[in-house]
Amino acid sequence: MNYQIAYETNPKSEDIQVLNDGIMEQAKQKKGMKQLDFFAFFIRDENGKVIGGCSGDNMYGGLYVGQLWVTESLRGNGYGIQLMQKAEALAKESKCNFIAVNTFDWEALDFYKKLGFYVEFERKGFDKNSVFYFLRKDLI
Repeated sequence: MNYQIAYETNPKSEDIQVLNDGIMEQAKQKKGMKQLDFFAFFIRDENGKVIGGCSGDNMYGGLYVGQLWVTESLRGNGYGIQLMQKAEALAKESKCNFIAVNTFDWEALDFYKKLGFYVEFERKGFDKNSVFYFLRKDLI
């Protein structure tokens, strides 16, 4: 059989889910790990349009917030804090050991630090001397 590797921009979510399912099956077989839970909290306007939110993975004792975004007109009104508080409450309810998030130096480093996160690791070498921070907040 002839297999091909193809580059795709903006892949379909169902195709990405095939990869997630394969990884979770291997984790179950090798370590007895439970299925990953994906989560999202959304802020919607009166028409149901998403105007902010956060999402991520609840994986193996840690909750990872992969995205946090609030539309420009709502920033500074506490919505980002509320979203992160909801994510942290979910982590505690799920008995996670920690919550993690990543951010660039030009994004929200100070915001996360104010919420009790600390820099666990930083990665340099990105364009325009940007630094990518891996932050963590221990819950136990």
